[in-house]
Amino acid sequence: MSDINDIKKVISTWNNGLGCGDIERMIATCDPKVITVNNRQSATVGSQAIRDKYMPRIEMADITSGYDIEQLEVFGDVAVVVGRFYGEVKNKVTGEIGKSEGRLVLVYRRTEDGSWKMILDMDNNYA
Repeated sequence: MSDINDIKKVISTWNNGLGCGDIERMIATCDPKVITVNNRQSATVGSQAIRDKYMPRIEMADITSGYDIEQLEVFGDVAVVVGRFYGEVKNKVTGEIGKSEGRLVLVYRRTEDGSWKMILDMDNNYA
């Protein structure tokens, strides 16, 4: 499989984990020192920060999300992905629906075993 296809598969695994509420599937795609810089939030570092950020969301809501990759470039053992994301969050108690859409930059690093792990997740919402 090509590097580009491998990276697309890792992104899909993260997104599928989010959609079915499987935080460990999401974490498995990340470097232990992953950095997240999300819209209007402080930067966080590490796998536990991902758990702390996403578990309350997963417990509170059914999440549907998607993404479009606009650019994916591989530079040796580092890959940069630029694109957009869109999603819907439905509160499990109230049924209230929220939507989000924005831009994202993801950076992946090839590990010693050849797998790709996310080292940076940066996004911003359009609204």
